[in-house]
Amino acid sequence: MDLLSAASNGVAAARHLSSAPPEVNNAINTTLLCHSYTLQPDFASYFAVLKGNAWVIWSCGMLVLLMLCVLYIVTLRSALRYWKESCSSVAVVLAVYPVVAAAGLVSTVLPRVRILSEAVAQEAVMIAMYHFYFLIIAECGGTNQLVRKSEESHLETRVLPCCCWPCCVLPRPRVQQKSLTWLRYLVLQMPVIQGILYLIVLVLWAEDMMLYLNSFIYIQPLIAVSILSGVWGIIMCVRAAEATGAKPRPRFLALQLALLIVKLQCGFAKVLPDLVTLPCIMALHPSVFVNLIQNIVMVLEMLLLSILAWRLYRVPPGKDAEKVQHVVIAVLEDSISSLEKVNDIGNHKIYNSKNDI
Repeated sequence: MDLLSAASNGVAAARHLSSAPPEVNNAINTTLLCHSYTLQPDFASYFAVLKGNAWVIWSCGMLVLLMLCVLYIVTLRSALRYWKESCSSVAVVLAVYPVVAAAGLVSTVLPRVRILSEAVAQEAVMIAMYHFYFLIIAECGGTNQLVRKSEESHLETRVLPCCCWPCCVLPRPRVQQKSLTWLRYLVLQMPVIQGILYLIVLVLWAEDMMLYLNSFIYIQPLIAVSILSGVWGIIMCVRAAEATGAKPRPRFLALQLALLIVKLQCGFAKVLPDLVTLPCIMALHPSVFVNLIQNIVMVLEMLLLSILAWRLYRVPPGKDAEKVQHVVIAVLEDSISSLEKVNDIGNHKIYNSKNDI
């Protein structure tokens, strides 16, 4: 039976059958048109839309990345004068800023590697957090010195993010080798768990975009719990170090800002096109345009954080450059005044001896 001829005779034919095939819009395969699809565009279509702006954005990004690499070398050379025994940990912590900036720059050039770039940036921050734990211990002179200086004090467990639980009674163990080892494992789980979770995310993303989008909502709570528990461990270690006279809080703040930028700022950029109806700019899909702006801003923020790290690591641990200068000036003034007093006393004795003669 001919369905097409039957349809012409008044017999209802199937709706998907047609005498002429439908026109295929190849532009749907890219995201250069403002439609409901949120797939990332290919490089050729992306470059065709940006035109001359692409070279300006990429050139400025490469210049900023070069400045970050120079700052990294300068800061590392200055920091190694005071962190000789922890040179590898300092190198890893300071490398987080150029690595995150490089991941953001790659995402501005190739939008389809956005998820991979995010995974690299976040894993770099997690590894830096673990090595920052060793910097805190090294600043206190090692675990034995930290335990000795603590004088059997207790760990402050009611800190962020567990300080907002009034009904939760958290134990406060003493600062001992066992508790410090527990803190180390609590921080170590961050790069390990995050690496495993993002490996699963990348596999789902490579398999099917819709499978990734539907599954990520179940993976996100595990990522949040891992990060919050690791940050909780570092803050407890910072509090224990501050009780002995160390001052790691400014350096931890510089690293914590990088974590907030990589996690919260990137997450906000993901959900912004779904929360707000954005206009179509430069014929780019709103999600692609927001991702472009977010990565440009992140590269500039890494430059500012790298400058802050240079100011923090160029001076001895726990000291500020201005305070050091004031102390040196005060010591010089005291020494000069003491010398003048000694000279006055000597001259007075000589004068009295001459009068006696």
